[in-house]
Amino acid sequence: MNGLSYNDRGMRIVGIVILLCLVGTAVACKSKSDASTDPDPAAVKAQQELLKRRDALLEQRDRLETERREVVEQIRKVEASGGDTKDLAKKRDELTAQIDGQSAELGQMSDKISSLSTKLDSAAAMAMREDKIAQRESKIAAREATIGERERAIAVREERLAQREKETCSAAPPMIIQQAPPRADGKYGKADVQPLLARARATMLKKGILLGDLPGPTQGLESESTKAMAEGDWGKAYFAAAQLVATVDAVKIDRAFIQAKTTRLQNQIKASKLDETMNQQLSGVLSDVMQKYNDGNFAAANQRLNQLAALMK
Repeated sequence: MNGLSYNDRGMRIVGIVILLCLVGTAVACKSKSDASTDPDPAAVKAQQELLKRRDALLEQRDRLETERREVVEQIRKVEASGGDTKDLAKKRDELTAQIDGQSAELGQMSDKISSLSTKLDSAAAMAMREDKIAQRESKIAAREATIGERERAIAVREERLAQREKETCSAAPPMIIQQAPPRADGKYGKADVQPLLARARATMLKKGILLGDLPGPTQGLESESTKAMAEGDWGKAYFAAAQLVATVDAVKIDRAFIQAKTTRLQNQIKASKLDETMNQQLSGVLSDVMQKYNDGNFAAANQRLNQLAALMK
């Protein structure tokens, strides 16, 4: 620098200072830019915790769905053997309610995760997070689609049942009851009446016939017979019991019977003020009834209708 003049040395120093300032400014700008693209650690942590909670809830709902399928299979086996499925049906409906509740909770979690995503500024990180969320949302959507398909299938069965009822007017053919011939001497006693009442009750139990399933005028025959017995009017008691036996023997558990019984119980449900839990249980029973009705398994459908009638008591 000895060969430089004073002015030249001054200009070189100024140039170095300007260069250092420019370098410092560039570094500062880069640091600021990098900081602006870093995601908010608190938001990232909160989102990760929500994702973990939602994954755990998904696993729990998978287990509940597996358990519900097992219960449904047990119900089919018990019904096939003629057993009582009331407790199993209650367990199935409770599992269904839990699954529906978890679906609502999963929806709320998805909303929270989406809200947190808007607070994360890094485009690359945002893309990766959105991809993971999209994969999870796809799984949830697939499960919800399965549930929706099941509900649509139930609706189709209900529509088909309603159409059949409309076409047949839900009317069973008139029942022809053969009256027992009177005794020549016209004398009856306890030994004549009680076996008839026992036979009628046993037949009703075997066929799954409720008192409300009998034609209106014949629903009071049993009480009429027992009342006449108490009054010592054995002739009246005998003829009421004999008519009850003939009525019960003539009942057939067929398509028309199930249609009429389903319509009657549905009308009772509509007229009753039931809570949401009970409505869900009754809807589940009716769905099973329609499935068995469409399969032609009228005896099993009648058993489910009897369980529905018991729930409404």
